[in-house]
Amino acid sequence: MMTSQQSNLSERLFSAVHHAPETSTITFAGRRSVIDQEPAPYVDGADLPAFYRLQKRAFWHWLGIDSIEIEATYARMAMASGRRSVEGWLDTVADYGPGNWVFEWSRLGAEAQKKAQQSSDCGQAQQRFLEAARYFSLASYPHLKGDRLALQAQLLANQAYREAGRLLPVPLKELRIPFNGKEVQGYLHLPANDRPLPLVMVSGSLDSLQLDFWHFYQRYLAPAGIAMLTVDMPGVGYSSHWPLVQDSSRLHQAVLRYVPEIPWVDERRVAMLGVRMGGNVAARLASLEPFRLRAVVCIAGAANLFFSERDRFMRAPAMLRDSIANRLGMVSNDWESVYQHCRGLSLKTQGLMGHKTPVPLLSIGHRRDFLCPEPEIQALAGASRNGKALVLDKQPLVEVYETALVRTRDWLLDHL
Repeated sequence: MMTSQQSNLSERLFSAVHHAPETSTITFAGRRSVIDQEPAPYVDGADLPAFYRLQKRAFWHWLGIDSIEIEATYARMAMASGRRSVEGWLDTVADYGPGNWVFEWSRLGAEAQKKAQQSSDCGQAQQRFLEAARYFSLASYPHLKGDRLALQAQLLANQAYREAGRLLPVPLKELRIPFNGKEVQGYLHLPANDRPLPLVMVSGSLDSLQLDFWHFYQRYLAPAGIAMLTVDMPGVGYSSHWPLVQDSSRLHQAVLRYVPEIPWVDERRVAMLGVRMGGNVAARLASLEPFRLRAVVCIAGAANLFFSERDRFMRAPAMLRDSIANRLGMVSNDWESVYQHCRGLSLKTQGLMGHKTPVPLLSIGHRRDFLCPEPEIQALAGASRNGKALVLDKQPLVEVYETALVRTRDWLLDHL
């Protein structure tokens, strides 16, 4: 278990940054107002007018965060009397205290962490540490570089995640892979260590951390005997010191080429799963590294339309704008400049969707999703000689997650 010195880390970290800038001010320079536009039809995160952050309530509930706790936390934010950076957004209470987004979720994380430290049962302690990691990760959301309060919460989230990982039957491995004089850091999850295992490299969107994939591993990959290596996207989490560039897959390509050095996995049976911008990376690697990958899965992949259709890009809500600009090392005020910079991220513009890769690619998404609508889902599948599209069109969202991940697991089993 953790020492008393470690257990007081949260108090010591946050005490020094009570007057840090509030999240919605990090990437937007100057005073901002609520964007007056029709909400974009997201599947995994609602663009609600009362919030700066996209609300991924169904996803958070699927991860294990109690829906009642979410609503209770929002109620505290709504009732808070503190000054807000933007008056129309409930989640922008400026000072670190009651009603502030980072404060409210970090308080829950600290409570779960304390229960984990006090538990004498390893199984219970592990679950409490994972709960703490989820709360601290949510406190950090959307994980903007330069957001000091959020980065402290992110540090605590990873600390709790590592503590939970030490209690696994096969302890969590932390890999540090050399790249351009620095290191790409990832978590390796192993269901067994008595034989080389098939491996799936996993990356999410520009507003997610490696911790978000624990449930997927525990429920789908581990029972199938598949190892998981999580890697942050450029500009996020452990990869925050690299900006997002047109070569969006450069970090993951370095990791992929390092796989033969990992003793617990079978370098001949490697796949990649990418969600949102991670889908862009996965599809890119399917074209660039066909001899190192046995299969690829793209879930709601942002491959072309969002970057090539100006009207679609201009409808991006505030948090998404800030997240993209933050990863690029830009400000989000001049959205036209950000758009011109992002056009090069389109895989079609790069010429990578014009020829078919031999790597089997499963493309999954929702028919009416803003970032990856049906034409994009089909186009990604069409970029592979053995591609397949799964177009979802039903509610509730939890069922959509289950369907997508069951099909993902089956695809991986078939090809690994």
